[in-house]
Amino acid sequence: MLPTSRNRLFLLGILLLPFYVAAQTINKDFNPIPVAVPIINISPDARSSGMGDMGVATSPDVYSQYWNAAKYPFTKPRTGLGLSITPWLATLVKDVRINYGALYYRFDNMQSVSTSIRYFSIGSMDIMSNEGNFITNVTPNEFSMDIAYARRFGDHIGAALTGRYIRSDLTGGLLNTGGGESVIMSPANTFSFDMAVYYQNDHGDNNYAWGITTSNLGTKVAYIKENSEKYFLPTTLRVGGQYTFNINADNSVMLGLELSKLLVPTPPVRDSLDRQIVLGKSSSVGLVESWIQSFYDAPYGWEEELSEVIIGGGIEYIYRGLLATRMGYFHDSKRKGNRRYLTFGAGIKYNFIGLDVSYLYPFTTTDPLSNTLRVSLLFDFNLQYQRSSSSNENRYR
Repeated sequence: MLPTSRNRLFLLGILLLPFYVAAQTINKDFNPIPVAVPIINISPDARSSGMGDMGVATSPDVYSQYWNAAKYPFTKPRTGLGLSITPWLATLVKDVRINYGALYYRFDNMQSVSTSIRYFSIGSMDIMSNEGNFITNVTPNEFSMDIAYARRFGDHIGAALTGRYIRSDLTGGLLNTGGGESVIMSPANTFSFDMAVYYQNDHGDNNYAWGITTSNLGTKVAYIKENSEKYFLPTTLRVGGQYTFNINADNSVMLGLELSKLLVPTPPVRDSLDRQIVLGKSSSVGLVESWIQSFYDAPYGWEEELSEVIIGGGIEYIYRGLLATRMGYFHDSKRKGNRRYLTFGAGIKYNFIGLDVSYLYPFTTTDPLSNTLRVSLLFDFNLQYQRSSSSNENRYR
């Protein structure tokens, strides 16, 4: 069966690539970790995207729901709303994007509740038989919705717990009659949760912060009911920190660094008959065991294990809390995903409205966000004084 749009067929192939990779022969130079629903690990906001896709420890804003919900009790606005659009393969198709919305409410200086919705669609595709006859029309999409509660413990530290529902429908219930058998590709439904910690404090006239998150801790998903094969969610550990130099009342510069790693087993190397494991460990393990095993199961040893650590770093300059410019770098090993790029960003904020844009310049051609412009809006409401650990808090947020 052939979709009428070759571009959309190519895009669908990219979404299904992790499952194809899992079945291929693994070599020392390229051994990516296959996961389901990789879209939920794409940064939704242009601010963090302009700083090398880092956001675990940056100053709090409405998009903290994705990066670190424990930042919300430290926000100055009582309520915030964020809306963003992230184009996907913009040079190939024009109407495919990730739409994202986030909303939070801070009850007082100590606790908050927040929620977000993410929707990814690649439009509509007509499915044709090999003989050229119309079979059906499908609308592949992925969707997630979450809610978080965050609490502050004193002046400097906070923690949060997030619950998430995920639905992935890559084929719209596509009926595959290849090989003489009918197989229904059903939508995958699952739940996951995040845990997060955030700390901020002063250092003389300057201030610093660090954060730790584990996201998408959840059950495996399956797309074919008749098949027992299930795939891990992109469970991710992130650790980051930032230091802000408050040069004077009008100028500040923030430097940040973030490390992340998938808590998903690395595929082992099997013999030519795909029966026995030659190197590495079996990935057919339980959830908790898979999170622990992900730190020591790379088939080619610690060199490969270290290559699974992704690095993001960036700088942000802010003038009078109104204008911001940003730059960053993102590095993913050639062995795992080969995503390496520079990022550039800018932002403007007036009264309660803010606009951020970012641009990704790739060193490789493997990233689906290459050469795309991301845009995000934020709205801050009920701005009021809040007790803070930082007397020089970043006024842009």
